[in-house]
Amino acid sequence: MDELGYIFLVILIAVIVISNILFYKKLQKIHKKKFKYMFLFFLFSLVSILTIAILYFTFQNSVLIDFLKIALKNTYAYRITKSIIVIVLSNITNYYFAKFYLKKISKTKNEIELIGIE
Repeated sequence: MDELGYIFLVILIAVIVISNILFYKKLQKIHKKKFKYMFLFFLFSLVSILTIAILYFTFQNSVLIDFLKIALKNTYAYRITKSIIVIVLSNITNYYFAKFYLKKISKTKNEIELIGIE
């Protein structure tokens, strides 16, 4: 792994850490501080990055190289583009999953508060 690989590895770790910190702050706003929610979101962050990377490389190998016969050179520009695509897609996935997960966690039971004389 060269210098560019280390830079992208640091960026991926930063994406995971920052998304988990933001999730923790929003989790505190709804007054839930459970470890299981944080752990599940952390696992989802890792799984989403790995899934997006695997899907991208599968698409690259099967569609671009085999089907369309496009020869891709392993240059710095190509590596940067490939990494930016994976990082942006994982950020979008983490954001929407956090939004959905927080909505699901924060739902309370249908409690009706009666105001008046009993």
